[in-house]
Amino acid sequence: MEGLTENSHENKLKKNKGEIKYTLGVTMTKQRNKNMKKDKVMLAQHVLEIRHEASGTFLDVRGFVADYIKKSGHFLHWKIDSNIVSFRDGPDKVKRDGAFAGYKSAGYFVNNPETRNYFVDKASSYWKALIQNGHYELPKATRFGCRTLVFIPTNITFEKLNEIIFNAFYTGKAQAFIGGKETDLQFIFHLTEEQFQVRLSGGPLHEKEAVNLMNFESSHFEKCGMFLDIDYYKTKDIGQTSVTKLLNKAIELSWKKIEKIANSLEL
Repeated sequence: MEGLTENSHENKLKKNKGEIKYTLGVTMTKQRNKNMKKDKVMLAQHVLEIRHEASGTFLDVRGFVADYIKKSGHFLHWKIDSNIVSFRDGPDKVKRDGAFAGYKSAGYFVNNPETRNYFVDKASSYWKALIQNGHYELPKATRFGCRTLVFIPTNITFEKLNEIIFNAFYTGKAQAFIGGKETDLQFIFHLTEEQFQVRLSGGPLHEKEAVNLMNFESSHFEKCGMFLDIDYYKTKDIGQTSVTKLLNKAIELSWKKIEKIANSLEL
């Protein structure tokens, strides 16, 4: 999400037509069909952020909010700062889940979830608890945002991956007037899709470069691969009780786009 610094049950879906089988996991999303003989690994992190009008009352009840979220069973650990309460699943730092509530925004984030449902389930549960906190009323929402960052490791060289992506996103005519030999690239698209505005960016990453963009560790970061950053957001008609529905739809569209790009590039 622009301006934003910063895992449930496993759901398996099988499609008999075409013998396409999806295991809906995130850490290791495995997909097989007649065109893909190898397992596909995708590592992800997700962020839900709801921005809202400023709440002066929140500044007076930060401690109550911290205790309320802890008693509700979402997080055992919290930290109070001047205008925000941060929550984490580890005693010293975020291991996988984290959240925040502030005078102008609230949200939930997950690093490297094990299934695709995990983030939606956990973030939705936290949001429902927060809007029922009884200590302060969340003001009118001004922005809904669901951001997904994904790294898809490959066994090909960075140079070959860069060439594949470049040839897919730039036509021969574009390459002709750009000139030169591509050595690295990043693409950015601003789109509209259903009820959302979308910002999509991505490109190839060198070996060990993904560790600088993701908030967790993985041996897969030793490889080069493709990085995608997708933000589905909305700035109008955001009801507090509609956030879960918006989140489900945004995550659904995000994964459809990620899979379509990965399959089209034969990663």
